[in-house]
Amino acid sequence: MKNTGILILTKGQTFWHYSIISFLLIVPIMTTIDVFKYYVTHTYISKQPIDFMFGYIWILPSLIFYFIQKNRLKFKTIDLSVDNNTFHEAVEQTAKELEWNIKQMTHVVVIAKSGFSWRSWGEQITILHDKDKILFNSICDPDNRPSVASFGMNNVNRKTFEKFIRQ
Repeated sequence: MKNTGILILTKGQTFWHYSIISFLLIVPIMTTIDVFKYYVTHTYISKQPIDFMFGYIWILPSLIFYFIQKNRLKFKTIDLSVDNNTFHEAVEQTAKELEWNIKQMTHVVVIAKSGFSWRSWGEQITILHDKDKILFNSICDPDNRPSVASFGMNNVNRKTFEKFIRQ
């Protein structure tokens, strides 16, 4: 992940992370089936004509959400060189303030989860500690209910961590 700058998810997490796209593609898929029935098998039976515009317009939001979700997997870089103790103290202070549940913590990687709140279903926070920089990622928890909006909690996670790491 350090080399690519992109968070790696399991197959199940990847499926749920991008699941909104599948939902948005239902209408274009159904439209394509109707087009196939009409033009190829000649078995399309309906009193209403096929509405191509309504059916295929949903591809645009699907593409937009694909790029949004893909972009969310990129790490944000904090250009700061800190020792292991400072790094761990900043993580612990942030975890205490934002009520993170730390799942894994080494001198190189931290994986934490935040719980359900009125703003979000929860987030997964991944922090990579390198020699001269820190890579930070916060996304809607891919192990929880699918969500495309954190209502600002991803930014709160990053800014709070930056506040403590720069002290």
